Amino acid sequence: MAETTLELALPPDGSARLFRHAAIAQRPRSARLAASLHGSADGALEEAGLAVIVERRRRGAVQRLVRALPCGDATWLPGAPMPVLAETLLAEPTPDLDAVAAHAGLPAGMMPLGLAELHGRTLAAEARGVRLTLLAASLRSIAAERPVARVTLAGERAAVFALATTLAADLPLMVPATSLAEEGRALSRNGAPRPLRDGAPRIPRGATTAEAFSAVVSHLTLAMLANAPAAHAGETPAGVHQMRVALRRLRSALTLFKDLAGHDGAAASGGLKGLARCLGPARDWDVFLGGRLAELAAAFAGDSRIAALRDDAMAEREAAYAALRSALDAPGFRLLCLSLAALARAPLEAPEPATAFAARALNRRLRRVLRHGEDLSGLPPPELHRLRLDAKRLRYAGEMFGPLYGERKLRRFLRALAAVQEELGHLNDIAVAAALLANLARPDDADRAFAIGAAEGWIAAKADGAREAAFAAWEKFLGRDLFWDG
Repeated sequence: MAETTLELALPPDGSARLFRHAAIAQRPRSARLAASLHGSADGALEEAGLAVIVERRRRGAVQRLVRALPCGDATWLPGAPMPVLAETLLAEPTPDLDAVAAHAGLPAGMMPLGLAELHGRTLAAEARGVRLTLLAASLRSIAAERPVARVTLAGERAAVFALATTLAADLPLMVPATSLAEEGRALSRNGAPRPLRDGAPRIPRGATTAEAFSAVVSHLTLAMLANAPAAHAGETPAGVHQMRVALRRLRSALTLFKDLAGHDGAAASGGLKGLARCLGPARDWDVFLGGRLAELAAAFAGDSRIAALRDDAMAEREAAYAALRSALDAPGFRLLCLSLAALARAPLEAPEPATAFAARALNRRLRRVLRHGEDLSGLPPPELHRLRLDAKRLRYAGEMFGPLYGERKLRRFLRALAAVQEELGHLNDIAVAAALLANLARPDDADRAFAIGAAEGWIAAKADGAREAAFAAWEKFLGRDLFWDG
């Protein structure tokens, strides 16, 4: 049976608790670790998503070429340790980039560039049939230093995830959004680490349905994790927006692959739905405050009634973000991410080409969009809202399966579909804004009634013509060729 290796991030201050946990409860074996992280002076290794790690030992050194970022690779499983592409014994702890270049297919003559040092210990034990190793070290560059901790579990898949789930219920163990080598590179550059995945997934051509499922779940889980810190901080609206998009794409994918995902997929989808209920209010207040309410405040500059309305809206936003932070800090989020990581590694039997599966899935979603009819003029707002959601789900499927087909038809189709969704979104903004304004109402407060009335009038005026624009976008979409047909 193939062995599963799972790497998880652990806050350094939680390291001392790991081996005291009831699931382990033993004294670990300890060993010193001294290693250095290298790139190339011309940046070629970094651009290719590669790094060189030289681990110093008593009798020389070991040089490893590792993949620090997926780059063009379709799959990087959540919780996967950095793949070792080559390993070389060195007499001296000096990287040999010519050997690295030859293996990686890069030009020879690259000059080594020291990025960071890693000094600390590894602590190892075995529990419940799983080998467990804690790396507790200090990551140092010329300009900065910080502690890091990573936990690696190796063994049979079910045992590995069972132990990880038990530990994560009590300890802040999390599927990492970036590799340790990338954290070292970022520290040396005084910048943020690049995420393992972001944006929409891309299924490689020639993939089977099982491979497509794993690639999509892996990509979107990592994309969701990549945006979680920014969503938690709440300093800008981008974090919540991008995390919410990744979550919605992931829920959409689990629905598409529900027969393959089975009970575990349904459970993960339920967890994502609960998280979405925390992301939604934060996003709604961000859009309202940064959009129509900001315009209204500018138009009524100096009006204390509008300013008070905006202050109360800001307070509601802070409350929504506080609830979101609680959800992201809770064990439920860690366990959800672990369940998705396990789902991405599930041993599925689905050898059918992904193109055949994709065509059926796209046709089903297209039928749901077209059921609303060619003429939208008589549709009430609730049905237009359902059309917008159906269009969004079709777009997610198109983005997911699009790389299996020609690019030109795909771009035209998605652009036309996005226009329908955007115009219908303006109509939805009215309904969302009305609900938010209702939260800000104050009985028998004339100033508040004036401010809410002004906001409602402003939003209605800005949305004037949205129905006609949506109908025009719909007509253009109906004339587009299907990118998966022929």
